Amino acid sequence: MPDYSDDDIRNAAEIREWLTKQILEKQDEIEKLQITLNLVDSLLKQGSFRAASNYNVTKSNNKQDLKLQQRPSNTLVSKSSNPSDTQDLKDESIDNEREVRSIKRPKDNLMVASFHIFQDYIDIIPEGSINISIETPPFKSFFLNRILQGMKNKDLEKVKQGIISEPDVMDFEVITDEQYPGRIKNIRISRFKEKERINEIFNTAAWVITRMLEKSEK
Repeated sequence: MPDYSDDDIRNAAEIREWLTKQILEKQDEIEKLQITLNLVDSLLKQGSFRAASNYNVTKSNNKQDLKLQQRPSNTLVSKSSNPSDTQDLKDESIDNEREVRSIKRPKDNLMVASFHIFQDYIDIIPEGSINISIETPPFKSFFLNRILQGMKNKDLEKVKQGIISEPDVMDFEVITDEQYPGRIKNIRISRFKEKERINEIFNTAAWVITRMLEKSEK
């Protein structure tokens, strides 16, 4: 059984509290949406229309099978001296972008980063005005070493079991700004494979970045 430090336990307790709050907020939102849906269905029935769920609706959300990225393992941390590097990372596969989510700070709804989901990788890009350092806790100890490395270790275990091949193992890298040492420009997670990992990475990243900002402001 792995040993967890006091910081790990404290971080886990805090993120659990944050997730519980998020779930309650989402449940309230779902209830309101359900009430609205019931009203719409009621209106449709009064107008002698079939309920909306009976119609064939064509969705265009580009649901394609995730393709595993076949490339050598990335380095954990790299530096960029070119200001356009982050933009290049965003643009190189823009046609394959499936979804963009906003990471916002709960207390004031400030947008702190964008979460770009591509076919075979994820980019987490802090907003230009947001200055967060790779050295600020709990980025390395929790997000990199526990969450992302934990996912990678699970894939490596699957390689040993013959379930997946080594080029399919999840990997990640952090692009930092050479002009401002340690400042995070982009976090890329490659070959995430499982859809469930997207939400786990998003929720954890949102909490971690918020905590980093709190520590930076002290």
